[in-house]
Amino acid sequence: MTRTRWKYLLTLVVLTLPAVEALAQTVVQSVQEAITLAQRNNPELVNARQNRALQDQQRVAARSALLPQARLFTNFDYNYALPTQLIPAEFIGGQAGEFRTVRFGLPFMLTAGAEVTAPLLNKPIRTDIDITNQNLRILDDQTLVLQDELSTQTARVYHAVLLARAAVAINQRNLASADTLVQIARVRLDKGLIEPLEYNRIRSVQLTTADVVQQNELTYIRNLNQLKLLLGLTGTDSLMVAESLTTQPVNNDRTDVSLSAGSSSERPQVTLRRSQVALYKLQLDREKALRLPTLSAYIRYSEQAQRDRLDFWDFSKRWFPIGVAGLQFNVPIYTGGLRNSQLARARMRVKLAEAELAYERVRQEIDTEDIRNGYRQATRSLDLNRQNYEISEQNVQISLVKYRSGLFAYDQYLNVFNEALQAQNRYLSNLSNAFINQTILQLRR
Repeated sequence: MTRTRWKYLLTLVVLTLPAVEALAQTVVQSVQEAITLAQRNNPELVNARQNRALQDQQRVAARSALLPQARLFTNFDYNYALPTQLIPAEFIGGQAGEFRTVRFGLPFMLTAGAEVTAPLLNKPIRTDIDITNQNLRILDDQTLVLQDELSTQTARVYHAVLLARAAVAINQRNLASADTLVQIARVRLDKGLIEPLEYNRIRSVQLTTADVVQQNELTYIRNLNQLKLLLGLTGTDSLMVAESLTTQPVNNDRTDVSLSAGSSSERPQVTLRRSQVALYKLQLDREKALRLPTLSAYIRYSEQAQRDRLDFWDFSKRWFPIGVAGLQFNVPIYTGGLRNSQLARARMRVKLAEAELAYERVRQEIDTEDIRNGYRQATRSLDLNRQNYEISEQNVQISLVKYRSGLFAYDQYLNVFNEALQAQNRYLSNLSNAFINQTILQLRR
């Protein structure tokens, strides 16, 4: 291969690598996009959908009990002790008063045949079909609950990623200010203008700020990996969150009112409890149906061969046909108190499920109201926290200039810096809470 071709191949490989890396990267533009990806790719949801498709075969099994059942059968019997009977000998030409021994049957018997049965009246089986369908509905409701919890968790982790990344950016600016302060203090220490104690205090603040930056970076990586797990990505996949916490829009008060009035739909957790109540009522109906009579039809045909020795393959000897058709009517009368016990347990399960439904409804209403109140409080405080944050940033810069010029002592600058840290934490925490509660309310509309 010529040198020109080698250069062309190398250039092609270099140009292709960025494209391959870009294909392996997942870019999330908003929290709604992250929730959509989680609902589509999360392994728990994918497994839940596959399990639902698997459990759907139970419907076929339940319905089959109402259809006719056919089977082929064969029985081989070896009568090693045949029944015998003494009969008067005069019946077979003997003397009166004498008895002869008569053996009934032959030692080897082979039976082959076919049987068809069909239920005509069976209330428990029909109730079993309804129970199976209700169990499948419960699986669907459980998937909806999982999807709801996953969406809420994704919203929280998504904003935790944004919060950690914003904290890293702010603390990096704090570290830059601390580095500048150390440089100024070092010059003053060399000139003998400050004590070594003051320089050490400034240096200690710099090291602490650097450690906070590293801790925030670790928190950001952990939150990002947790978000990857929710989105169905692997640890080696690349994930980029394009949105910024400080640029994300917050709804105004008018939108807040619409969110409050629009969350009237029933929560998936309540729907699941309601489905469980319906299931237990069906099971109660089934226990009651066990007291009803059942009716089934059957038809059976078989042929039987009896031999003195194992020569069933000799088809010149006779086989005797047996055919029967009829109805079977069963009436349950007494089961030792078991049926009454099961009926009482079924009634208790219904009452317990109804109590759990009422509790779940109240719990979800209180939870939604708590989120709504948290959102309102966060939006009311957000503007104040933002102004305080901006003022504290300006104060840090002003105090840094004054310290550089000698107008501020270090303790004065440190007080301003600590106030700025508190303002930064309050602002970021309040901003993150506003976005999280806003997203959860939108999910519950």
